Amino acid sequence: MEVKYATAVMRASLYSFYCWLKNNKGFAVMMLLWPYMMAFFLLGIGVLIGSIEEYSVKMRVVNPIFYILASSSVMVSSISIVDSVAGELLRHRWIGTLPYVIASPPRFIVFAIVGPLPTTMISSLISLTSILPAAIYFEGLIGGLKIFVVLLFIYLGMIPLIGLAVVVGGLSLAVGEEANIAGFVTPFILLVSGVFYPQTILPWILQIIGKIFPLYYIVEATRILAIYRIPPFSLFYPMVSILVLLSMLYNTLAIPGILFVERKVLERGNYEV
Repeated sequence: MEVKYATAVMRASLYSFYCWLKNNKGFAVMMLLWPYMMAFFLLGIGVLIGSIEEYSVKMRVVNPIFYILASSSVMVSSISIVDSVAGELLRHRWIGTLPYVIASPPRFIVFAIVGPLPTTMISSLISLTSILPAAIYFEGLIGGLKIFVVLLFIYLGMIPLIGLAVVVGGLSLAVGEEANIAGFVTPFILLVSGVFYPQTILPWILQIIGKIFPLYYIVEATRILAIYRIPPFSLFYPMVSILVLLSMLYNTLAIPGILFVERKVLERGNYEV
């Protein structure tokens, strides 16, 4: 029964996303251009304060352009995942539909976890596909394959990121905040994950904190792809293992938390816990 509900929720979410893009064509275009805009902005700042060669040395990458483009897409995708999941929970609260969503036949956890999957997967695919021509231009067909590997890591990292986003959204509902928690967590994750700069420049405590977020390992995989023309796949095994462990950890925390919120809402008849 839950599988049927999950499928229905995903179809509804996919159709909603399609209609939203259809009515917001400018945003659809921006989804394609955003990684390039971010890359050009960073390159411009880099030229003003240094050089691309210096950046390549500090980041220890052979192809800094490829790395900046891929990292921009990774950043956009990660923000989209957290905002889609946590933001969807808050959106239902803002418009007053949260009690009805929770009281509907599908479990609340189905809406929280399964609902945002189509939009986040498609957004990540669009973001990575947009830089595919540049990757092929700089590295040939190998560059196209590297983008495919980055996409696989984003999808793998999406599992623990969704769990994290559910925890953040649940906390926002529980403490009565609106955007404070979700709005703080996303830039903090970007800060400690070292997306566009070496994580080693951060204080050691922030380096340790950064390693508990899945984005750090997606960025590391992207950096390895920018170091080697054909990277040894054995270098990816530890990151895949850690992402799997983080998936288990975050979703172990997320599922009981959402079930607790759901139970309290059904008991009291509102969203306050």
